[in-house]
Amino acid sequence: MKKLIFLFCVFGFIYLSNKNMLPSVEQLKSYLNLNDTQPTEQATKNVVSPSKPVTPSHPAAAVTSSENTNSATLPSSSNSKYAPTDIQTYRVTVGNGKLVVTGKPTPYGQYNNAQGIILYIQEARANKSTTIKVPFSNGTIHYTYPLQYTVGDVILNLDEYYIGKANDPNKVLGYAQYHLTDGDPYLLPSFMVQSDNQTLITLARKITYGKHTDVEKSRAIFEWVAKNIAYNAPLVNSTNPPLYSALQTYQTRVVLCSGYADLSASLHRAIGIAAKVDYGDNHAWNEIKLNGVWQSEDPTYGSGFINLNTNKFVHSYHPAYFSKTDKHKEGEYDW
Repeated sequence: MKKLIFLFCVFGFIYLSNKNMLPSVEQLKSYLNLNDTQPTEQATKNVVSPSKPVTPSHPAAAVTSSENTNSATLPSSSNSKYAPTDIQTYRVTVGNGKLVVTGKPTPYGQYNNAQGIILYIQEARANKSTTIKVPFSNGTIHYTYPLQYTVGDVILNLDEYYIGKANDPNKVLGYAQYHLTDGDPYLLPSFMVQSDNQTLITLARKITYGKHTDVEKSRAIFEWVAKNIAYNAPLVNSTNPPLYSALQTYQTRVVLCSGYADLSASLHRAIGIAAKVDYGDNHAWNEIKLNGVWQSEDPTYGSGFINLNTNKFVHSYHPAYFSKTDKHKEGEYDW
């Protein structure tokens, strides 16, 4: 019986094949190949950041994902505190105060003869934007960029560049974003609080000479700023008031509240006392860390007042504002 069934199946297969009612061997192969090459889910993610990275928008972005499958061949981060960021065939790492970009051209870049990469780097604490073109060397990239500060936000937008083609910073392969915390932001300088400026360092040491405790030093700084800086009374109601850095304040001596606060913070940081710049109610002042506690200091209010009859600033030292302010705090400047 089994033999009869087997013979019946064989003759049936031959008959159906002759009638073209069964797929050919080539058709079966083609079918199997299609099943083996179904597209996998894309790993590319378009992320909108609260800062200002550029969402990837580039022909090469369709070739490989932002988490490239070849990333295992790229070097790992030199600092495990900050995870590496893969942008197509490139990897971005941060460590030891440096930003490093390594990798090779994307398939799109290879096909279109890309000449290298272009980097758009933003350093918020330094108020600095940098554009750099880095050519390929033997078909690869290994570029190191020294960061100005080891604290604060850093954003890098990366693209490839080509001969005869203009670059658009709003259309890139992708971006990397880091919040650096390698240090105390309230002890380190910034573009507004230039506590590493030698002129301000010398001034801070002169003001605090002979003072032994942080409280004594802080009081001396508060008093010097309050007595030596004047308020720019004509700008008191300005709808778009200027901001004054610590160095500008020292040089001009006539500023608004931001100048008082930046100079005070700079002089404190210059001698190793942590200082913040606070804001609220259309005003800026300081918090100074003394004996482990943050203390409000308002050198602007300690400096004097505006005569309502003449609309001129009157110097009148108010020592009570060494440990208070009359304003409600809303936040802190990130610098």
